Amino acid sequence: MWGAANQIMDGLCSGDAFWYFQPWLIGQGQRWWHHATQNPDNLADLPAVRALAGRGPRDWADSEWPHWEELAYVAPRACDRITGGEDSLEEALNARGHRTYSDPEPTDRPWDSDSLAQIEQRLPRLARLFPRQHYMKP
Repeated sequence: MWGAANQIMDGLCSGDAFWYFQPWLIGQGQRWWHHATQNPDNLADLPAVRALAGRGPRDWADSEWPHWEELAYVAPRACDRITGGEDSLEEALNARGHRTYSDPEPTDRPWDSDSLAQIEQRLPRLARLFPRQHYMKP
């Protein structure tokens, strides 16, 4: 999924950007989230993604960027409100042995999301919708 987000964002998807991309994807609704999680190349079907195609990130309005940082704070704020504490969600997750929820380190088999050949193999539809504008490895 991170590679797909990186393709859409023309190689600009850092760890923070991917963290904000995830609530954006969830915010597209259960139908689209589920469709994309079946295969990251399915992001090519999302209306919000298709609206960005043909333009580079420099041409996107702030409201079009596929990230919703604010949505990432809904659950922690709700947990704090319910418990009356601060950072209560993170503490609860840590107590149960879960990794910090803001750590988007991939857990699948690594691949080079800057390799044109690998992108075309793994994400053919996104590669067509979002050809990279900056230097890429062959």
